[in-house]
Amino acid sequence: PLGRLPIRPLERRSGSEGGTRQPLFPLPRMRFLTGDDTGILKWVRVEAQKVERVGGPRRRGDAVERLCWAGPESERETRIAIGYASGTVEVREAASGTVLGTYSSSPSIRCLQPSGSNLVAVSKDGTACILADWCAEKFTSSPAQGVKAGEDGEGAEGEQKEPKEPKEPEEEQGVRLFHLPGPVSSAQLEPAVGSQRIAFGGGENDIKVFDFSKGVKGEVTWKAKNMPENFLCLRIPLKITTIQWATGCAPERSLLLVGTSDGKVRLYDASLQRRPLFECLIGHKSGQGSGGFTGCGDDTARPVNCSMVHKTHNGDWSIFIGNTMGVLREYELKNCPECKAAPVVPGRKKHLDWAAKKLPLRRGYRGIMGAIRSVDVHDDGSVLAAVGLGRFAYVFATKKRKMVCKVYLKQKLCSILLSAEPYNAAKGADPADDEDDDGEVTGEEKDGDAAGEGAGEGDDAPEDKDEVQEGFSDDDNDGEEGGEADDDEGDKEELDEVAAAEAAAVNAKRKTKTKLKRKLAAAPKGEAKAGPRKKAKKASA
Repeated sequence: PLGRLPIRPLERRSGSEGGTRQPLFPLPRMRFLTGDDTGILKWVRVEAQKVERVGGPRRRGDAVERLCWAGPESERETRIAIGYASGTVEVREAASGTVLGTYSSSPSIRCLQPSGSNLVAVSKDGTACILADWCAEKFTSSPAQGVKAGEDGEGAEGEQKEPKEPKEPEEEQGVRLFHLPGPVSSAQLEPAVGSQRIAFGGGENDIKVFDFSKGVKGEVTWKAKNMPENFLCLRIPLKITTIQWATGCAPERSLLLVGTSDGKVRLYDASLQRRPLFECLIGHKSGQGSGGFTGCGDDTARPVNCSMVHKTHNGDWSIFIGNTMGVLREYELKNCPECKAAPVVPGRKKHLDWAAKKLPLRRGYRGIMGAIRSVDVHDDGSVLAAVGLGRFAYVFATKKRKMVCKVYLKQKLCSILLSAEPYNAAKGADPADDEDDDGEVTGEEKDGDAAGEGAGEGDDAPEDKDEVQEGFSDDDNDGEEGGEADDDEGDKEELDEVAAAEAAAVNAKRKTKTKLKRKLAAAPKGEAKAGPRKKAKKASA
C-alpha cells in the first residue's frame, strides 16, 4: 500500500555505529495548515516536528477544497475560512477551532478569498456570494446553517450521518448572491487594493472578468476570445483549469495567467485585447518531466492542477505550476510587463519557441510523489509548500530548490495554507536547540502514551506497530535495539562486494590486453598486420 512506501527524511546518523538520527540542518520555524479528503484540518509545525488536529467539530467525509485567512486586515491569521466540497463555508478561530459561523452555498467551492472585511465564495455552478463582515474585527454572524457549533457530524453512537441533499443558497441578511456563467473550475479575485473584480472560467467556459461593484447584480466587464485556428484550420479547444492574476509584476496592465488540462499556459491582457498574447507548452525545450513508471522523458501533456503567482526570495515574480504527475515547476515573469502578442500563428513550432522565451523556466522541484493539488508560497517568497494525492506535505526553499522537509499526513490532501510567521532558514537557526532532542525525526513524543498525540491526535483507535505513523517519519526505525548498526554493517558489506567485483573486472581486462600485446609482438610482421580474412585465404591457397 501507498502508506508503506519507504520514507527517508533529510537526516544523518550521529556516530560511526549508527545510533540517533539528526536533521542535516536545523528545521525552520514555520507552520502551515492542511485539509484533506475526509474533512480533517491539521496544523504542521516544522521546527517542533509536530502534527496537531484543529479543534472543534469535524465534518466527516466532506473534503476541504479551499482554505484562506479570514481575520481582520490587521490580524488576518486569527481566523480561518474553510470551503467544503458540499458547499458549506465555515469560519473558525485559528487557535481553538471554534466555529463562528457557517453558510451553505452550492457544492464544490472553487474560490474562497477575503475582500476587505467581506468573504467571497464561488461554487462550480457559478453561484457566488459575498458574506458581509465575516472578516471584520468583530464577528457578529451566528452559525445559522450547515453544521452548528459543537456538532461533529456523527450520530449518537458514533455512526456517520447520511449526507443531506444540497439546498439552493438563499439570500439572507448580510449575504449578497451573484450568478456567474458556469461551469467554473477556477476563480481569482484581483489582488489590487480596493478592486471588486474577479476572473473565472472552466472547461469550455472561456475566461471572463466580473465586477461586483457594477450595480446590484454585478456585470461581466470583459470576455476572452479563443485563439485563432491553428495552421490546420482547426479550432483550439478550451480546457481551463486554473486562473491567476499577474498584476503584481505589471500594475499598469491586467494580466491573467491561465492553465489548461492539456498542459499549456496562456497569457491574457484584459486591458489590451480579448485573445491571449501567447500559448506556452509546458515541457517544450526545457523542463520536460519524467514518466511515472519508466523514468524516461514524458512527452504527454499533463493537466495543470494548481498554480500560484508570487514573489520569490530575490523579489522577482514567478508562477509555480503543479501537474498530475507530481512535477512542480517555476517560470519567470520578468518579460510579462513588456510582452506583446505573438507574431506567429499558434500551433506552430515557432510560436512555441517564441512563447518559451517570453515565459522561461527558472527551476523545477523534485521529490514529490503523486498529483499536486495545492501550492502555497510564504509571504517573503523564501519557501513554498505543496500537497496532493501522495499524502505528503513537501516544503521547499526557493533559493536553492532543495527540499527542507516532508511530513506524512495519512489522508489524501486537498489544500494547504502557509502562515506568515517569519521564515528562519538553516543559517539563522541555533544548532544548540537540537541538543535536547533524541534525534528521532518521527513527529512523536518520547513517552509511549503521548506518541499517539504527536502522530495523529483524535484517532479513534491506536495504530498498529507495522503501520507508517503520521508525522516526520522514518522507515529505518523498526523499534529493535541495534537495528541501525546492523543496517550499517549490511550496507558496508554490500559496498565491499561491489568494489571487489569491479576491481576483478578491471584486472581481467588488463590481463587480456597484455596477452594480446605480447602475442602481436611475438608474431612476424606480415602475419601481425594480416587480418583474419587474409589468414584464411593463405590457408586455403
